[in-house]
Amino acid sequence: MDKKQAQIRAVERKYSRLKRQSVWEKRKKHLPRILIFVLLAAAAVIAVWLLTRPHTELPDAALCVSVLDVGQGDAILVQTKTHSVLIDAGTAEQSDRLVNLLHEYNVQRLDCLICSHPHGDHIGGMPAVLEAFPVGMICLPQIPEALIPTGWTFQSILDTAEEKAIPVQVPVCGEILPLGDAALTFLCTDNAAFEDLNNCSLCCRIECGAQSFFCTGDLGTEGEAAMLAAGLIRPASVLKVGHHGSSTSTSAAFLEAIRPQYAVISCGAQNEYGHPAGSTLRALSDAGCTVYRTDFDGTVIFTTDGSSVQIKINSPLLQNKQ
Repeated sequence: MDKKQAQIRAVERKYSRLKRQSVWEKRKKHLPRILIFVLLAAAAVIAVWLLTRPHTELPDAALCVSVLDVGQGDAILVQTKTHSVLIDAGTAEQSDRLVNLLHEYNVQRLDCLICSHPHGDHIGGMPAVLEAFPVGMICLPQIPEALIPTGWTFQSILDTAEEKAIPVQVPVCGEILPLGDAALTFLCTDNAAFEDLNNCSLCCRIECGAQSFFCTGDLGTEGEAAMLAAGLIRPASVLKVGHHGSSTSTSAAFLEAIRPQYAVISCGAQNEYGHPAGSTLRALSDAGCTVYRTDFDGTVIFTTDGSSVQIKINSPLLQNKQ
């Protein structure tokens, strides 16, 4: 789809929304009182359900980074006692699951919604998230003009941001997002020369005390080399492995520079791409990493008080055995 067609579709969606709203405004004036009573009663039932549904009890830690199990996609929830940030949002097919997980993890509002790069397995759930939660701002990577997506999902994100007056930013390298007891630093290079959108991934380094987490999006070896050359890679406690553990990411030089104690791979069970690659798993093992995988371990939760890291897994397999 070219830009003109995308713009036409965006206008059509806006018009359809306005048209539906105007029809509703006319109809609600004529609603019988009994229907209004039924609607109020339904709203009360929903409110009770929201208040009483089960929640995951998170540890009382300074920082909690949850690599959510959303199948073959990425979604990473970063929480402190005062802030919540979501990095990527999985696929459209996992939207309902993602929204339910965020509710389960007691998310009321997202200070920032970060798109590492606009591929469907990273932004597919963002329209649903934007509808379900207040969002303070949206952060996007620098994307070369030739790689700007014109599909519905990306257009929908931009349209919703405009409608809800949510600021959209392209962070500069080294820009810091304060998170109370922790801080998130955006890391990127000049993406103008890249021909692969994966290499345009907006990376995030999250620090709390002596502990740090590095989130790579789908950064490939070319993007890794650019970051290494720019001196942006330092050791980190936990690495969110790039591109679901693909063989096109996690080069030896990158792994040697980051030296993680723990690595986590977000991938779907028995996915068609064969992720993670055996070569990546061997490289992580040779580097002495303890590896977690969402296809085996379910959601992987890292917590820290700034001095050490604790890990909890929410594996459906383990839960079924209990």
